[in-house]
Amino acid sequence: MKVLVLDCNTWVSRGLERTLRVLGHEVRCPASASAARATLEADPAVDVILSAQHLDAGERGTEFLRWAEAHVPGARRVLISGTHCPPDFVEQPGTQCFQAKPFGRGELEALLALSPTHLHRRTSPAREPAEGNTE
Repeated sequence: MKVLVLDCNTWVSRGLERTLRVLGHEVRCPASASAARATLEADPAVDVILSAQHLDAGERGTEFLRWAEAHVPGARRVLISGTHCPPDFVEQPGTQCFQAKPFGRGELEALLALSPTHLHRRTSPAREPAEGNTE
């Protein structure tokens, strides 16, 4: 499976990349939302896009995934966040869902193993961000 990981936190991005490669997936990890757009415009062949909510230059994952929906409509889209599912994020069974951070290898494997027709919300109940927590 081809996976694009967009998380401006290099620790998270590298950790996801390592885990996905160990699981046998082809992984691309652009360093920014603009680099991710350029990557997908040059080669839109991707099965799953994992995007953090908090990106560079104040951009949000919800904005990036709206762009991805229009430009790479065949890719499943997963918004990942350590705070809560934003109110402007619309889950679309089979194509777009939210995954709460932190999540482990088992949760990642299960998320990727789901066929598009079985993709659904895989999160704990939404929670408001803790005071002072930006992620």
